[in-house]
Amino acid sequence: MRSWILIPADSEKALGAAAGAGAEAVVIDLARPLPPAQQAAARTDAADWLRAHREQVLAQRRFERWARIPGLDTPHWREDLEAAMNGSPHGIVLSHCRSPEDIRQLASVLYEIEDQLGLAANVTRIVPQLGSTPACALALGRLVDELHPRVSALTWDAVALAHAIGSRRLRGPGGRWSDPLAQVRGQLLLIAHARGLGAIEYPFREIRDEDAGLRIAEAARADGFTGMFAIHPSQVAGINAAFAPIESETSEARKIVSAFATNPGASMVTVGDRRVGPTELLRAKRLLGED
Repeated sequence: MRSWILIPADSEKALGAAAGAGAEAVVIDLARPLPPAQQAAARTDAADWLRAHREQVLAQRRFERWARIPGLDTPHWREDLEAAMNGSPHGIVLSHCRSPEDIRQLASVLYEIEDQLGLAANVTRIVPQLGSTPACALALGRLVDELHPRVSALTWDAVALAHAIGSRRLRGPGGRWSDPLAQVRGQLLLIAHARGLGAIEYPFREIRDEDAGLRIAEAARADGFTGMFAIHPSQVAGINAAFAPIESETSEARKIVSAFATNPGASMVTVGDRRVGPTELLRAKRLLGED
């Protein structure tokens, strides 16, 4: 999925516009800190929205329904998760994910809730939001060998990391990420591709600067990200355009899929002047919409 839009669960206006935003994944955000009464209302609204859009009969464009919950070091993450699961979302974005242990704990609780709700086991996917503190950033390397099968993509939190290290900026001259943020971003991207997962770029927060937003999205795609978060519907069209496959990419993907089809059971095949394996095959199928 190319475009992911974050929708605050406590905003009736944003919830009302979410289905028509054009994003391929709508993420109802329960991770934003709110007073207890407002958080309770937000949980109800989130569950209602997720249930109401489970059947997208009238939707011009189908989209996946996700929810974002706070980190497992917060006191009410389970209440937020249970509220979201009452709407049977396609997946959960876990903010402030500290380590593989957090992912395993979330996966275990999801299994319990799926069983209670009569959902298929392991049907709910996970996208962890990584690198939000220096300690979390330094633990990224462990994810290469320890990711849970529920994880379908990775993303990161530039603002949280900047706050954690006392940085006064996200980007430096020319719009480039500052060095510590760029290091986390690059490591996440490599881990995602090493594991055959999606890599979702952090949102561009200056929603009024549409030209800059499009350039940021194009740069993310050029760097190897597979999708990007939006925080406003006006950003979605630019993200979809930036991440749309170009002809050379679809042609290469068809060649890879064809080569494996011609050589069933092969672990590696030759396409042009390079050898490709299962990771490239999975990426090619996803690009062609065959996964």
